Amino acid sequence: MSTFKRTLSVLTASIFLATGCAQMRSVPLASGAPGVERPGVQAGDRVVVTTRDGAKHKFRVTSVESDVLRGEQERIAYTDMKTLHVQTPGGGINKTALIVGAVVLGAAVIGAASGGSGGGGGY
Repeated sequence: MSTFKRTLSVLTASIFLATGCAQMRSVPLASGAPGVERPGVQAGDRVVVTTRDGAKHKFRVTSVESDVLRGEQERIAYTDMKTLHVQTPGGGINKTALIVGAVVLGAAVIGAASGGSGGGGGY
């Protein structure tokens, strides 16, 4: 396999790996007392909420109120939530940059190591 094809393959693989770097974090919910604490969620965050009836809701938060999370089509009270998972915008960018940089560096090292052994002995 030529160095160019090998490098292209590694870069393509790194792009697929980089798209899966962002992870959801679980946010603890205070149990059903009045004046429920507002969890660590901000407008613009993507959330996955599982309600007490087992329904799963995925949406981008448009506003955070003292008792509910709102999305474009959603309004869910904290007291109705069983689980709350949050992904903040740009959460995986630093990790993605490190992975892509490591893969590119690895491809450059492989290319340099295999590119110097042409066909002649050189001695």
